[in-house]
Amino acid sequence: MKEIITTDAFNLFKPENCIFVLSVEADGHPSGMTACWQMKCSHEPPLMAISLFKSGYTHKLIKESKEFVIAVPNKSQENDLLYFGSNHGDKVDKFKETGIETLPAKYLKTPLLKNASMNFECVLEKEVDSGDHIIFIGRVVAAHVDEGKKILLNMKKENGQRVFEEY
Repeated sequence: MKEIITTDAFNLFKPENCIFVLSVEADGHPSGMTACWQMKCSHEPPLMAISLFKSGYTHKLIKESKEFVIAVPNKSQENDLLYFGSNHGDKVDKFKETGIETLPAKYLKTPLLKNASMNFECVLEKEVDSGDHIIFIGRVVAAHVDEGKKILLNMKKENGQRVFEEY
């Protein structure tokens, strides 16, 4: 077995599920990003975690609003996922630019993604400092599913581009 630098090992550690992380500005306008570092933490209580850069706009909004939505994409949202992952919410209105549609959440100000395979409404339960990231642990207060849609999976990069598959 060959030893490699940690960053290269992280990049090889696939597959990853890419998700949308949605938050809301003080005026109620939605914002969002693409993230691949997330996990289910607990069945009871139902908890999910996301790991975000400390300097990111979504990080700031979650700290302020104390809530977030995890939206699980499908193949029809591939271009939106790429756009949300390569643009900054404090510089561009990603929702306006992509035309991505939202639905009101049941318990949160942060909206759901209309065409996502799944949406999880999360109330911020805890923050854990983890180097250059913060892990936000959210209590899932509602979960929504579109039963006919598969889940998009980020498999790897080929020629500098992400290649997606569904499962």
